[in-house]
Amino acid sequence: MWNSDATGPGPQLASLAGEQWGVLTWRQLMAARVAKSTVARWVRDGRLHRVHRGVYALIRPDALAPEGRWLAAVLACGVGAALSHTSGGALWTVLDDKGLPEVTVPMNGARSVKGVILHRSRNLADHVTTRRGIPVTTLERTIADLADVVSPPVLRRAAQQAEFLRRTIGPPGDPWRHANGRRGAPALRELPLLRARTGMTRSELEHRMLALCRRAGLPAPESNRRIAGVRVDFVWQRERLVVETDGRQAHLTAAAFEEDRRRDVELVIAGWRVARFTWAAIRYEPDRVAERLAQLLD
Repeated sequence: MWNSDATGPGPQLASLAGEQWGVLTWRQLMAARVAKSTVARWVRDGRLHRVHRGVYALIRPDALAPEGRWLAAVLACGVGAALSHTSGGALWTVLDDKGLPEVTVPMNGARSVKGVILHRSRNLADHVTTRRGIPVTTLERTIADLADVVSPPVLRRAAQQAEFLRRTIGPPGDPWRHANGRRGAPALRELPLLRARTGMTRSELEHRMLALCRRAGLPAPESNRRIAGVRVDFVWQRERLVVETDGRQAHLTAAAFEEDRRRDVELVIAGWRVARFTWAAIRYEPDRVAERLAQLLD
């Protein structure tokens, strides 16, 4: 992948650089028995380019792919470092980022690296993985980190992109391991992706639906009734309206999606109108649900 000759990095180093997005570390050069004076000469002759202290590239740094710049930044930050925040979001492809590389290091990690935005963490080690050969914070940790540095709309888009790509934010409650004490915690709590993971028992669901109807002055529905051969969540018989409530866990699979649509068609053919609200909407946006129900029942 890289050009080399007798006066520059040979095939072995070129091959190693090719596996590392075009970058090499000082330690790797020393391990390959390259003399310090030779490294200095290669840099002077433009056969090797300094990216950060202790990190070099076989091409000009401004010609490196984003992955090369990110890996160079992580390598410059030392053992235990990981790409994170906006750069981590870009590597996970949930965010566009063209700014300086952002890297998180352990508390006793690098003090500063020119051209790199440094963050520190006491519990980083358990939340690092590797993507495209680059150490990076896990996706759930990256989303939590983004809450501290981007606007709520950008955070929502990143979380939506993560969901669209069918990546997981973690088991219920998992993101809050990363949220405690963060200035971005309120924005995290408002993510539909995380809110939707909170389920409700049928009794709690019925209680909330009846409560929001009562507050809005709407007629109370019947619940858990069989209509046209289909058991439905809520029904207003006189208005011929059926409301189904979707919980993320129970309606995520392809089979569940198909079954929900088949049921809807059967109800419509039988002369019923069908509306769907999520558990998250009923729990967190009851006023909006009540407003829509009032329009449907009018």
